[in-house]
Amino acid sequence: MFVNPKMFPLTIVLDGDSPKDKEMGDRLISLYKKTLGINVLYEYLPENFIMPNNLSSPKRQKHAGYNQQQWSTFYMDRYFSDDVDIIGVLDSDSVFFAYLTLETFINSEGKIQVPHNFEGFFDHGDHVALKENSKIDIMCVDIFPMFYYRHSFSAVRNYIRNIWHVNTFDEAFVEFAPFFPFSQFNILYKASIKLEPEHYEFIPYNSTKSYKISVASQITYNRRVDYRSGCCLIHGLNCNYKSQEHKLDILLYHGKRPRWANNVTLAENYYNNTKNIIRNLDPGIRQQMRAACKRIQQT
Repeated sequence: MFVNPKMFPLTIVLDGDSPKDKEMGDRLISLYKKTLGINVLYEYLPENFIMPNNLSSPKRQKHAGYNQQQWSTFYMDRYFSDDVDIIGVLDSDSVFFAYLTLETFINSEGKIQVPHNFEGFFDHGDHVALKENSKIDIMCVDIFPMFYYRHSFSAVRNYIRNIWHVNTFDEAFVEFAPFFPFSQFNILYKASIKLEPEHYEFIPYNSTKSYKISVASQITYNRRVDYRSGCCLIHGLNCNYKSQEHKLDILLYHGKRPRWANNVTLAENYYNNTKNIIRNLDPGIRQQMRAACKRIQQT
C-alpha cells in the first residue's frame, strides 16, 4: 500500500532452523514474488553458538528467540549485495501508514536522519554493550524503518568486538545480551554516529528543526485507523473512515513527542508532494497499492 517495491526492494529474513518459518517463506514467495518481487532468505546460527536468554530482568524475561532477532539485526548487511548502500530494518510488528520516500529518512547532504527522544527505557543495556553511558534513545522515537548505511553494520560489529577485547562480535553479544533491556537499533545508531558522523545527522530532543516525519511505527494509536487514513490521504480510498482528524497527527507522532515533532506545515507538504509522486508512479505499481487498500476496506 505504501512502499514502491522497485525503489525499496523487500527482503524477509526467516529462521532457517524452523520448519514453520520455511513453510511461511514458501507461502510468501508463492503469493508475492511475482507481484512485489520480495526476496526470502534464511538465517542459520553459527556452529556451536548458543543464543543467550535475558535473565537479569525477571519482569521482562525474554527467550532466546527474542535475542536472536536482536542479534540478527547486527548482521543485516550480509543479506544484501555490495551495490546496496542503505538498508532499512523493520521490527517484526511494525506497520506502515504512509508512503515511504527518500526524503522521509535522508537529508539533502545524503545523511541518514537520526532523531532522539527522551532518555529512554534502554539506557542500561545499551550502556553495557557500548561500555559508555550515552543518554540517547532512538528506539523510543518509534520511527520505522530504521535506516543504516550498509558499511555501518560491520563497522559497529568490529567496534564492539574491540571494546570487549574478544575475537568475534558473537562473543561480545553473549556477554552483553543478558543485560536487558537493550535495543539493537540504539546500539547500531549510537556507535554509527560516533564512528561515521559524516553519514548520520543526529537530531537532538530539544532541537528546533522540524522536518522529520514518520511513515511506519511499532506502536500506533489504532492500526486499522492508521493504515486506512493512509489509504485515504495517499490513494484517495476509504475516506469514509476517520481519516481527516488523523492525517497530521500520525505523521508527527514520535513516542512522547520531541519538541521538533509538531510541524503541521511539514505534514501538509508531505501529503501534497506524495500525491504528486503517486500520480507519476508506474501504473501497475499504483494499481497494486490501490488494490491492497481496497482489500483492507473490507476487513
